[in-house]
Amino acid sequence: MSFSSRNAILIGGFLLGAYLLLMITVTNAGQNRLKESQSNELSLKVNSYSESLGYFFNSIKKDVRDISSHKTTFTFFANLASGMSMEYGLGSSLFQLRRNLIFHTKPDVREQTGPYFDRLLLVGFNSDVIADSHPRLPFDTATIPFAQFEQSEQKIDAVFKGDQLVIRVMHSVRFNGEIVGVIVGYVNNEVLTRLLTSQENVDRGSRLDLTTDDGIYPIWNSLGTDASESSSNISFNTLYFDQKVKGTPFYLHAWFQPVSEQQIITSTWFTAALSFLAVPVVLGLYYALRINNTNLILTTKFDQTSKQKVELSKQNARLKTEIDRRRTSEEELAYQATHDALTGLTNRKAGDEKLRSAIYAAERKQESVLVLFIDLDNFKQINDTLGHLAGDQLLKQTAERLKSAVRKTDVVARIGGDEFLMVIPNLQSQGCAKLIASNLMRTFEAPFFLDQTEFFVSTSIGMAIYPQDGETAEDLLAHADTAMYQVKEDGRNGFSFYDSSMNQDVQRNIDIDARLRHATSKKLFEVYYQPIVDLKTCQIIGAEALLRWNDEKLGIVSPAEFIPIAEKNGLINTIGKFALNTACHQIAEWQGIRPISVAVNFSSVQFRQSEKLLGIIRSALDKSKLPASQLDVEITESLLIHHNDETVALLNRIKELGVQLSIDDFGTGYSALSYLQKFPFSKLKIDRSFLQDMESTPSSQELVNAIIAMAKALNLRVVAEGVETDWDREYLQSHKCEYAQGFYFSKPLPAAEFEALLIEQVAELQPYPINLRS
Repeated sequence: MSFSSRNAILIGGFLLGAYLLLMITVTNAGQNRLKESQSNELSLKVNSYSESLGYFFNSIKKDVRDISSHKTTFTFFANLASGMSMEYGLGSSLFQLRRNLIFHTKPDVREQTGPYFDRLLLVGFNSDVIADSHPRLPFDTATIPFAQFEQSEQKIDAVFKGDQLVIRVMHSVRFNGEIVGVIVGYVNNEVLTRLLTSQENVDRGSRLDLTTDDGIYPIWNSLGTDASESSSNISFNTLYFDQKVKGTPFYLHAWFQPVSEQQIITSTWFTAALSFLAVPVVLGLYYALRINNTNLILTTKFDQTSKQKVELSKQNARLKTEIDRRRTSEEELAYQATHDALTGLTNRKAGDEKLRSAIYAAERKQESVLVLFIDLDNFKQINDTLGHLAGDQLLKQTAERLKSAVRKTDVVARIGGDEFLMVIPNLQSQGCAKLIASNLMRTFEAPFFLDQTEFFVSTSIGMAIYPQDGETAEDLLAHADTAMYQVKEDGRNGFSFYDSSMNQDVQRNIDIDARLRHATSKKLFEVYYQPIVDLKTCQIIGAEALLRWNDEKLGIVSPAEFIPIAEKNGLINTIGKFALNTACHQIAEWQGIRPISVAVNFSSVQFRQSEKLLGIIRSALDKSKLPASQLDVEITESLLIHHNDETVALLNRIKELGVQLSIDDFGTGYSALSYLQKFPFSKLKIDRSFLQDMESTPSSQELVNAIIAMAKALNLRVVAEGVETDWDREYLQSHKCEYAQGFYFSKPLPAAEFEALLIEQVAELQPYPINLRS
């Protein structure tokens, strides 16, 4: 077939047009792939920004939540609820709370970053600032939306103050199920900005804004646009993305300049020129080379995108590792929140929840639940003597024994110190409860080994049964605790079921404790005086000062009740000082009637502050002008049992003042001749229990004879307490007992009545009248 010049031109033009069309198609496809690649790359980048920001806010929300449930926060509100003052306990817990807040506003040295928070506060639910890491900065409590925390425990808000974005993370604080405050954390914007600017796109112009309902917070802007311009006002060629940051009120808005905006414009122009011009083949070849060059640029950009994807993958892998580390840490924290760190047992909070679950199940199944409150006897003495490490080892061994003594379905928890809780569901009978308690007692019969030293430790167990002893966890725990303290009162090393009468005793002790503080501050006590008589002359030679308390609500309260409570709550020193000063001043006034001495009882607790006690005795003698020889300090054998070198030195210094020393209630404790030889006693008082039924009990007579003989051998004078019959008086006198006191002579009398009795005896110059008791 022959081709004319026209056909050749047509064919050439057709081929050239087809070539140009092919080039246009290839160019458009390349441009579309470039734009798609750019879009995917930048979308991943914005998602990475959002995930980093979300992780940042998850971290600070967790930090605020941890602070709200931290033990320093819980301890403060527990001490506040118990009525502690700033001087006794509350101030210390508030100091620890502030330290914890300040700790979270310090830079992280390990990660070399600034603190997540600029400021942390604890605001009470009554709008008072309780603790503040920066107390000198102003703070408006009216900005705290307290009402919203009834529905949600946590809240993030962001407001603009001028050009400054203020971000706060808040979390409610609960105590016993009630909202008592709010933790407020001011986010460090520099850390947030540094987190995002570390990923800034430096290859081309870009802009990133953090937006809230209240305004726009710019992160960076290399586009040269004004920060107030919206997305609609920025060049239409700029790529725009917006992304919600999960779990926050924030959005990310991002703009990016296209990678090859100039190439795209040039390619479009060139393609349009080719569509309208008939160009020589050379220009077609030139265009082909130009397309090849553009493809090379595209390949380079694709390679860069692939590298960026690899880098993003590495970042995501690091992020996943960090998330796994955080998850492991959270699991550890969750375990620590429900378990005791020392023994591995369930802790108090988790034990309480398991008890509630057991009660709920027992209520549905009509079953019983046994609650045991277990306390180690004399643990404090072991802890103080051998050290806390030995005490910890003892607690660990105790935990193992308790776990081995019950079923896997039973609950064993450590609720604090040396106290443990057991919850036994599906209790068959009270007999089973006794068997369980007996088995527990047997587990403590075997010795404990601490540093290769053998020890025997007993335990006291109180028991309460659902539902007869209480229908709530609080009632059962309180009643089991009451039963345990009854065992302690009865001598330890045993177990006891709860009885309602115990609760009455506990309530009375609480009432006495509360009223005792009032009576001490108002000095509502009165000192009575019981005559001490010389058995040879029947004359009053002294008196024992005895405290009496007639409360307007409780009535007459026996010293046997309020003195042990005063020893526990720390009031015994104040009460003892009052009794000593009152007695010394009163006896000093009576010296003009007849020289008599006064015996004042001292608690072993008062001897714990030796220098202070010695100063109190000196002060009482100096102010009253009472001769030291007319004061008789009476102490019980309990002081001697637990004495140390400091106690011996103190008694010797008291003796050096000229004060007499007597051992009171001799024979009722752990009496030993070594005590009488070691301490500078001048008198020994026979306890009234030996004189009861002495006339009809030969064994009591022999004991009294032995005590008198022992006292004589040690050159001690003897005072017999509780003389109630003439036979008692004659028997004691015939066996060389020097002095006596008791209802046979007189009951304890108020100061006015004792003074009248003393004046009457001196005026009549007659032997002491017999049977004056009333």
